[in-house]
Amino acid sequence: MLKLAQRKRTEQIVLVALFSTLTWIGAYLRIELIPPVPFTLQNFMVIMSGILLGLRYATWSQLAYLLLGLAGVPVFSQGGGLGYVFRPGFGFILGFVGAAAVVGGLSKFIRKPTFLNCLGLALSGMVVIYLIALPYLYFINKLILNQPVAFYQLALGMAPFFVGDAIKSVAIAGLIPTLWRRLREL
Repeated sequence: MLKLAQRKRTEQIVLVALFSTLTWIGAYLRIELIPPVPFTLQNFMVIMSGILLGLRYATWSQLAYLLLGLAGVPVFSQGGGLGYVFRPGFGFILGFVGAAAVVGGLSKFIRKPTFLNCLGLALSGMVVIYLIALPYLYFINKLILNQPVAFYQLALGMAPFFVGDAIKSVAIAGLIPTLWRRLREL
């Protein structure tokens, strides 16, 4: 039988791998609420990892996801490999690491999750993703693709995604309190 500390460490490693894998699966789960804009469930999984795993393990789960993709494993929604760094959407993947860290860090202040504080955590994670992704998208368009686009135009182009992310945030806020209680019972 594993020692208690060793068991806890094994459980944490499994959870890191699980949420890295769930983010991978989320990249391929597409929902078209506003055609032709596809919504994936990646950021849903990222926020869930932050709330449930905390700062360190949520960040590790998203770093594992990022490194797998850069190593060439097709975990990103359009494949993988080092060349993905030059794709406009790569900023979102970088944002996943930041969001997992911020949400994970903020989640330690939650003693008992409620719909409202989970909604606040989810929305804060979504904001972090966009704060990283939009500047990245701007610079890739300007410097790499030589297609300069005004920053406000990029933000406007993201409007349909904001709607989808707000819906995902509400879903997360509805799921987490029950899931949190169930996980504590294990």
